[in-house]
Amino acid sequence: MSQHATNKRLAAEFLTAMANGEERNALDRFCHPDCRFEIFHPFNTVDGLDAAHDRFFAPMRASFPDYEQRIAFVIGGEYEGRDMVSTWGYVMGTFDAPFLGIPPTFGLAFLSFGFNAIVRGGKIAKAYILLDILDLMRQAGYYPLRTAPGGSELWPFPPCDTGATALAHDAERGARSLQIIRDMQMNLLTPEQIRMRAPGSHSPHWHEQMGWYGPAGIGSMRGRRGFRNFHGALFLQAFPDRTGWPREEGGPQDMPGHYIRLGDGLYAVTGGWPSLHGTHTGSEWLGLPPTGRHVEMRVADWYRLDEDGKIHDNWVSIDIPHILHQMGLDIFHDLQFFVDRSKVRERLPL
Repeated sequence: MSQHATNKRLAAEFLTAMANGEERNALDRFCHPDCRFEIFHPFNTVDGLDAAHDRFFAPMRASFPDYEQRIAFVIGGEYEGRDMVSTWGYVMGTFDAPFLGIPPTFGLAFLSFGFNAIVRGGKIAKAYILLDILDLMRQAGYYPLRTAPGGSELWPFPPCDTGATALAHDAERGARSLQIIRDMQMNLLTPEQIRMRAPGSHSPHWHEQMGWYGPAGIGSMRGRRGFRNFHGALFLQAFPDRTGWPREEGGPQDMPGHYIRLGDGLYAVTGGWPSLHGTHTGSEWLGLPPTGRHVEMRVADWYRLDEDGKIHDNWVSIDIPHILHQMGLDIFHDLQFFVDRSKVRERLPL
């Protein structure tokens, strides 16, 4: 088994052990003692295994006591000299206790869960955890925004027998897949093209019936027209100066821009912490009028290509609560007043 396949299996075994109720032992077994966890807002940076257990993993177990981890696929490879693995899937279980102030439903709930990790010396040295907390609020009946333009259904898993399992690694085909993804990304519209209404050249990389699966607030859509109407055009109009950060060769691992770019068989992943930034000056976004705020965006994209090299699926995790926080909306602060109406009276003047 290649080293990248070994690393993929390590990540899958770690997530499985966590889901089996072995949180503290699994952290010690699979992670370096000084492992840093970068977790979507409001958790953000968490240093060390004790803090990760107490601040994130234990509260999640308390809220979903019978949860299991469903993994869609696992991607492995090397980027900027680092061995890395990536996966997404669902934490699924009975939502039995509040999570981040979200009231429990006492029924089955799904929490979209992305996991990108640096592996060093056979253990996880740094992990990025990407959560769709906004969708959990939707499932609980406390969705804080207008209805998303796209569909709110669960992201579909990829078709069976399309590769990227936790037991093998296809570097050669993965390199081709990643190159197609990078060609597409490099041909996205620039701010100048947007101002001049010039066409982009990224569309030929996509399958005609592509699936674009976005987070709560944006939603999912099918086909190029669906993507353009329900996300692409809306995002470009809202953030007309949006752009990414170039990475400096030999620069620090935690600088803006892509911290991960991997290809594995017909799958690829890119992600940044943050990877994009822009100013909300154009039009409303997520139902919010232009704020004039400059925001940074933590994003990860997982892609599946078909045998002809066309992008057929794109699963997109975006830290929407973090973006909203930068735009001046603290959804976790506001949530407490929807959950407990007595708090509204406490804030009224006498």
